[in-house]
Amino acid sequence: MRWILALMVWIVVVAGCAQSESIRAPQRVTAIVDTLSPPAYSDGYQFANGGCVVANVNGQVPVVQVDGQPAIQVRVAGTGGNWGIGLARRGWVRWYLDDYLPDGVMEFEVKGEAGGEAFRIGFADSDRDSAGPDTDVNAVVPISRYVRVSTNWQKVRIPIADLVRDSSGVELDDCIKVVVLNEGEARPMTFYLRQIRFVTTSPERQHPPIKVNQLGYLPRMVKIAKISAPVKRFRVVEADSGKVVYEGAARLVKENDPVSGDTVYEADFSALRQPGKYRIEAEGMEPSPAFEIREGIYDRLFVDAVRFYYLQRCNIELTKQYAGDYARPLCHLGDKQAVTREGKDPRDVTGGWHDAGDCNKYPPWVRHALFFMLDLYDLKPEAFTDGQLNIPESGNGIPDILDEAAWELDWLLKMQIREGAQAGAVYDRLHESAAPRRQTTEWLQEERRLLPPTQEATAVCAAVWARAARTFATIPALRAKAQRYLEAARLAWRRLFADGAKPEHLLTAAAPLWDTTGEEEYRKAAERALDELLRERRQMAVADTLMWAVYDCSVGVLALSQREGGGLRQKARAYWLELADRAVQAWRTDAHSVPLWNSDHYCWSSNQIIAKMGYYTLLANRFVPKEEYVRLAEDALHYLLGRNAVATSMVTGYGSRVTTIYHTIYGRSAAARLPTPPGVVPGGVNQWESRGISAYPSKHFRPDPNNWTLTEPAIYYNAPLVFLAGYFSAIHR
Repeated sequence: MRWILALMVWIVVVAGCAQSESIRAPQRVTAIVDTLSPPAYSDGYQFANGGCVVANVNGQVPVVQVDGQPAIQVRVAGTGGNWGIGLARRGWVRWYLDDYLPDGVMEFEVKGEAGGEAFRIGFADSDRDSAGPDTDVNAVVPISRYVRVSTNWQKVRIPIADLVRDSSGVELDDCIKVVVLNEGEARPMTFYLRQIRFVTTSPERQHPPIKVNQLGYLPRMVKIAKISAPVKRFRVVEADSGKVVYEGAARLVKENDPVSGDTVYEADFSALRQPGKYRIEAEGMEPSPAFEIREGIYDRLFVDAVRFYYLQRCNIELTKQYAGDYARPLCHLGDKQAVTREGKDPRDVTGGWHDAGDCNKYPPWVRHALFFMLDLYDLKPEAFTDGQLNIPESGNGIPDILDEAAWELDWLLKMQIREGAQAGAVYDRLHESAAPRRQTTEWLQEERRLLPPTQEATAVCAAVWARAARTFATIPALRAKAQRYLEAARLAWRRLFADGAKPEHLLTAAAPLWDTTGEEEYRKAAERALDELLRERRQMAVADTLMWAVYDCSVGVLALSQREGGGLRQKARAYWLELADRAVQAWRTDAHSVPLWNSDHYCWSSNQIIAKMGYYTLLANRFVPKEEYVRLAEDALHYLLGRNAVATSMVTGYGSRVTTIYHTIYGRSAAARLPTPPGVVPGGVNQWESRGISAYPSKHFRPDPNNWTLTEPAIYYNAPLVFLAGYFSAIHR
């Protein structure tokens, strides 16, 4: 059983320690049910049979106010049979107890309506590895072993070791829910639970000490490994022969880094430029993964990163000629006649990209994918060619990267309302949650319906259409598309203006429209909106507002514009530089050279957040050249490729210690049917939705193909990788 193996590993770790206190690690908490609000908890279930009934609220677990605080209510009526409830984390996010032994406990508070209520409580793993319909294994114990339930609130602490002792086969690295079950024959009772969580001070999983870019480096790059163990000297050896080719002294960077928990050293081997395959070694520790030094090291990575978008295409058969092992049939035929949630406005919305690991499609989330492709192309058009990506359009005389962008841009046109009272508005998304539920559907044929238009979707589409029109107009074969995009952007703008859109949406749309057309209406609107937003920004740090803003790429358009705009460009550049310089300041001081100035930013999509800092600084480098801007971008790429606190390459197919992905089509998730393609970036470290993995913000990660908060990819997560790999492949050699 896995829990026995975990206990054996712990014994090895602590062997020789005289005092148990000496091996205690910082406390970790995996909260399952801690924030509640009446009338119900949605991420749970209940069942009853054989004469008893369990109360529910529209099929959900009841939440009521007890002594002024919300609590889970378990109310059983009737006698005989069995009952139970299950309580998952929000979103049914998996959690992990394999390194919570030996001192981990399950904590919760309980109160009875009458006192003396008896039940069993514990947790269950998921059935993801099973062939059957439901083989969850329960690890439960009677509450009566630990407390007699009374009419007062009592805190209960049950050792995890007790829970697993009699539960053969439970998988501690794949927990999914807390379970509460009857003890003996069911009988009427009511009791309440709150603050359900798992707590430990057992040592957490360790990561390899030597962190490197597991793909490799260009010969002239700065090359620095991070080492999270005491070290004085290091050596670089040939991966195959073990021959030492470089030696150096390690430098202490930071002791007891609060973000990673590591004492971090640097091993600088920038002087090594000879092409080859190498490892880094140091006394008393595991050697690094192998990596290469050579020209063109990122060429294939760039191609794979962009081809992710081809593999995300919707409503098209992916044939073996172009998709290889990832070929699949035509999907989502119903998009040909999609309707609103209410069954109205039937329209053809075929095309576009699946947004993420699911297959829904979202106009508001396209801006980074499209802007980053277009900005990269414009930096050096001759570097991006027809036939580069092996997609169906290859051979048409148009650079493949623009063909791929056009696939999404053309779909967005179908999402725009062209006539009537809402003319110009763009539907917010095409989503299966808006469609009636069906018991069974053929693979990749679930119905999706349109959700109402939003100003954000309309503004983002106006921005990407206007931005694309400028680039596409430079290619004769794309000028007709450019005109269609510009017409759609103007229509979207008129909708936003007529509806009195917020400044952030007006700026998002107006800035690219002005840059493309030079028309005064758009310049004035962009400047008014920017001035208003700059006045409001003092509520937060300037850099924080721009990095999260829907208008970030539009400010970039202004900063790089060939038009001066009576001072508008300079305002945008100043704003952009504040973000770039804040990122540089954080990058200089972070032990692992990560450009995050707030550890809270190790959150949902942290890979994308970290990597897009490289986009911001490389664009800043176009108008204020600084070596630090380029160095930061290099390190952002190194982070993705394995030089991070968890020593994991966050790009599939690249590295020896590499992430998995949660996807309904590709990978090793329970739903996937096809292999994992290379060049895909998941969300990454997430200390909020997957809290409890580590005591440190930068280590909340497991390469779990069934945890969508950590390993789900998305079109905007891959966008910075496209830009960075393309930049260091084709532009900055």
